[in-house]
Amino acid sequence: MTAPIEITDPKLVRAYAHPLRIQILALLDNRIASPREIADELGSPLSNTAYHVRQLVGLGLVELVRRTARRGAIEHHYTAKVRPTITDEGWAKLPAILKRAIADGNVQRTLGRVVSASQRGGFDREDSHHSLTAGLLDTEGWTSLSRDLAQMLKRIEEVVAESEARLERDPQKAAIHATIVLMLFECHDLEAVASPHGAKGKRGRKGADDAPELDLDDVLPPGA
Repeated sequence: MTAPIEITDPKLVRAYAHPLRIQILALLDNRIASPREIADELGSPLSNTAYHVRQLVGLGLVELVRRTARRGAIEHHYTAKVRPTITDEGWAKLPAILKRAIADGNVQRTLGRVVSASQRGGFDREDSHHSLTAGLLDTEGWTSLSRDLAQMLKRIEEVVAESEARLERDPQKAAIHATIVLMLFECHDLEAVASPHGAKGKRGRKGADDAPELDLDDVLPPGA
């Protein structure tokens, strides 16, 4: 069972914040896979994938669970030990460019799950939920919602842990593969979001493929 943990040390945040490591951790959450299987699923080079898996093992975030003989070689299979959660304290210490890189990885992963669920009937249950609320907030309102969502996240983790424990005790019980998403973010240009040409006749924003590649290690402050 993957255990949620809070990460407050910026050094540890930096160590796992590489976009590929975020994807690997998400893929190994309550799942076992080899670097080759991970690379095939993520479409990433095997050598890079194996390197980042080893880094995650060294950090204590991923662990080796078994070795399997495969075509004259030994294939290693891993699972995530923890589900890292960056605290407000840790997040506040990160440079903006690294925050955006982490957020981008999380958003892309979330979008993939939402689209897949929508196409495969993931919202067919009568008690499923999806909503989008936009509005103007003052600082007090923003702080209140941020605090409420943090409390809700803790409650969600408690419910997931309780459910997983019951399922482990009774493997015959039906398991629902659920995904819960909480988001609170600023959307500076709602008109640009609504229009494919952007606000005031401007073209839409560049996609991820248009952005230059960034080496995250080069943008962190010394000692981070």
